[in-house]
Amino acid sequence: MLEILKSFDLTLVLAYVATFVALNFTPGPAVLKVTSDAISNGIGPAHASMAGIFTANMMYALLAAAGMSALLLAFPVVFELVKWIGVGYLAWLAARTLYSVFTAKNMMAKPSSKRSKKALFWSSFAIQGANPKSVLSFVVMLPVFAGAGEGIELRMMMLALFNVVLEYPALLFYSILGSTAAKFAVSTFSRRILSFISGCGLALAALMIARTSLQQK
Repeated sequence: MLEILKSFDLTLVLAYVATFVALNFTPGPAVLKVTSDAISNGIGPAHASMAGIFTANMMYALLAAAGMSALLLAFPVVFELVKWIGVGYLAWLAARTLYSVFTAKNMMAKPSSKRSKKALFWSSFAIQGANPKSVLSFVVMLPVFAGAGEGIELRMMMLALFNVVLEYPALLFYSILGSTAAKFAVSTFSRRILSFISGCGLALAALMIARTSLQQK
């Protein structure tokens, strides 16, 4: 383990930290999904959503370490299909949330449709797995920051695990914002507003994924 740590290029590691901290705190599909889940379900269940995102990221890191990144990038049509399935799923979640805003008679009695932690995990895993930016970050960028030479696969996996430490504070910050806003929503009108924001956030996440691709420059 000590030998692997010594094989890291400090300059590349610092660049990795700066790059991924900036990416993690910039609102994207993952942030919008976790924030929406925190508004609708609370900060505790939102951790299941975060776990789904981390798992999808690690999946792509493993693909990169296994040398399958070239195969994935060689057949972008396959990923495009996965992407549009993810976009459709996000759009359905957004539509369902927005529909409840205008049809629920008493949002104080039932402020939102609660979802199980399992559902939150798998929905976030599917959405992050369909996000081209996740692929570009872990399949394309990770090998660059890991540096060349022997042990690159282990360095890539260590960097991917380290990103959990970097990304968790960002997702926690946004989930606290969403959960806190939900707690202060004491009227039916304010709860409708929050549900509307939640639905719009999911719709925006769908739009962001739809506008990206593996081939973007």
